[in-house]
Amino acid sequence: MPSLRRLFFMNKYPDKKELKNFLKKNLKIKPRKLYLFELAFTHRSATIVDHNDNILNNERLEFLGDSVLDAIISDYLCKNYPNFDEGFLTKTRSKIVNTNQLAKYCQILGLDNYLVYSSTSLNNKHLYADLLEALIGAIFLDKGFKKTYKFVVNKIIENTNLERLIKTETNHKSRLIEYCQKKNISLKFNTKSKEDTGFYSDIVMDDEVKAHGEGQTKKEAEQNA
Repeated sequence: MPSLRRLFFMNKYPDKKELKNFLKKNLKIKPRKLYLFELAFTHRSATIVDHNDNILNNERLEFLGDSVLDAIISDYLCKNYPNFDEGFLTKTRSKIVNTNQLAKYCQILGLDNYLVYSSTSLNNKHLYADLLEALIGAIFLDKGFKKTYKFVVNKIIENTNLERLIKTETNHKSRLIEYCQKKNISLKFNTKSKEDTGFYSDIVMDDEVKAHGEGQTKKEAEQNA
């Protein structure tokens, strides 16, 4: 794999020593395969192709990290909330791993300062959430499940006020649907794609537009509305 430190985009990729120091000092990670972490910090907008036509960015690591993170959070919740049902566990996990939360963790850990990207039109919230998942994927491949589990607990769960988060409502769409059903109010979401990027959604209650929201996905646009 070619050295990514020579790339220059919106952020200049740090040299290998700088990256190693950051991983070791701030994240308590001693990488065996540094290139995995270089890859984790390379957004798809800064994709490069090597001499074997391999596409190099963090999307595959993000895919892996997303699954590993879900498994770790699920295991942690099962162990620490043994008397709660599946519905509670699912809702709590989704609150911990949603885009907003992951983006916050990313910035708390200082990962955003090392991200390589080339577009000014990106949504930082999604960009940072993807970066954290890619980093988790890199840790998993480099250090194994045990070390990844420890990282998630120490750097994510312990940076979360779980009891407060549990009481926080994040699924606004469901709450609105429940409200309208109780009040016998007709409700629909008019959600469409935007010409440039993303989606917009209008909330229509009793044939009257009550709110408008936008987002990168249909779900996000409806939640924002």
